[in-house]
Amino acid sequence: MLGVLDHLWQSMLFVALVCGLARLTRSNLAALRLWMWRSAALKFLLPFGLLYALGAWLGFPVRHSAIPPPAAMAEFVAFGLPLATPAQTFADDAWWVAMGLMLALIAAAACGVWIFRELRAARLQHVAEQQLIVADWRYRATPLGFLRAAVLTGVAILTLSLPIVCGAINDRLWRQQALAIDQRSLHSAIVDMTEAQPGRGFLSRVTANDEAVSIANINIQDLVALVYGIEQFEVFGGALPWLESPRYDLRVAGPVYAPSVFDPYSLRRPVTDYLYQRFGVSIRVNGDCQEPCKDYESFHIERLPRCANPLSSHLCHQ
Repeated sequence: MLGVLDHLWQSMLFVALVCGLARLTRSNLAALRLWMWRSAALKFLLPFGLLYALGAWLGFPVRHSAIPPPAAMAEFVAFGLPLATPAQTFADDAWWVAMGLMLALIAAAACGVWIFRELRAARLQHVAEQQLIVADWRYRATPLGFLRAAVLTGVAILTLSLPIVCGAINDRLWRQQALAIDQRSLHSAIVDMTEAQPGRGFLSRVTANDEAVSIANINIQDLVALVYGIEQFEVFGGALPWLESPRYDLRVAGPVYAPSVFDPYSLRRPVTDYLYQRFGVSIRVNGDCQEPCKDYESFHIERLPRCANPLSSHLCHQ
């Protein structure tokens, strides 16, 4: 019910926007206004929530999962989203929601009558213009002009892109919140690591539930890359056989906030601790030794946009 109420609110705002654009272009071709009012009618059938869900599915592009979205964009979403979805943001009483829905339905019906009337007028004007064009080939309607065309193009782009961007930004913020919570809850989690059964190939798999995280069939080199968010890397000092074989199954016991969007980056501390305790190795990120730290047999990780030299002797981040 809250989603329906917000959809009606957004549709009526869109009708008001179309009304202003139609007034701006009242001296231009009627076909333009006809398509505007058709769009206003179609908006009542297509909620912005679909575009919002598309943005959340696409996600906001970042080089690393721990990087937040731009602060200005996050503030804009935090300010504008409650205005676009007032029912889901502020409504907490069923009686007020029912009252708001009833008023929204009445207002939507009035908007429907208004749209039908404007559609009919624009259609009649369009037919009359077509008849003038046929009767007199010299007839020309008033040009749209650069300014009006820029306004219409900007409105069309913003109307379609803003819900997508809001969905992507909110999804990134939610994933960061889940990552921060998991980092705290798994900070001192117990790691159980056993050798994987042979013959399982080279693919690893990460699964998470409310109680634990499991990583199946992974070697130490790929494990470090996974929990530190490294996609392309080279090992300092050349390849070491014990980093690539054998492969292991891991279980990290601890509560997970949102298993569906679990980020292995939250396992950095327990995995780093475990590798130090069991194998006596430490990990360096941009020269800084990660706790617990040891002076030798360490991975070297450089967080760079990409590896400039594929023969580099550092773990490189992309």
